[in-house]
Amino acid sequence: MTMRTFYMKAAVAGLACSIALMLMVTRAMGQESEWNTWTSVELNKQIGKKLEIFVTPEIRFTDQFKVDEYFIETGLEYDLWKFLSIGGSYRFLINERETKSTEYFHRIAFDVKGKYEINRFNFQLRTRYTNYDEFGTDNTSNDRYLRYRLKVDYNISKSKFTPNIGVEFFRQLEDKEFDKVRYIIGGDYKINKHHKIGLDFLMQDYLNEDYRKNIVSLRYTIKF
Repeated sequence: MTMRTFYMKAAVAGLACSIALMLMVTRAMGQESEWNTWTSVELNKQIGKKLEIFVTPEIRFTDQFKVDEYFIETGLEYDLWKFLSIGGSYRFLINERETKSTEYFHRIAFDVKGKYEINRFNFQLRTRYTNYDEFGTDNTSNDRYLRYRLKVDYNISKSKFTPNIGVEFFRQLEDKEFDKVRYIIGGDYKINKHHKIGLDFLMQDYLNEDYRKNIVSLRYTIKF
């Protein structure tokens, strides 16, 4: 790769992230919002050089720090080539409701992920199909979605901390429209070879409503 190509790609990526941040700030002004907290533990196992499996229990809280929903998810990811992987997951969800009976749901997801590294930047573009988006406030949303996520990690020299930034678009397949955008900024801290902790801030913008969710996501990852 020539230096000119490198700088052009870096400039495009920087411009895309800058535009995403500006859109996030612009949309956030004057919107009704609430705060949520997500906590999870991810257990990973590498099988050979190309296959990875995981199990993740997660609890999500509302802004009053009451349990909103909790689930357990399991899945796998397989590297077809260095730059492309495929994966799938299953999630069993339980949603506590104050005004009616507890809801249960089964979510499946299928992923295709492209990966590309430029020096210390790691770019990931993931397309995900899922039969479920999220529980609504009054009705459960069981619609099929395609989700497109662009994420950039930066490997800091001689540091255990890896920052990241990203944006994800949600397209509802029945109505054929984008109805949500999720902006992401955060990072991971590597404790040792097998353990790391991650903290992200997510802003979830509902495009058809004057409403957003601010989410603090805390996760602990264990690799076997």
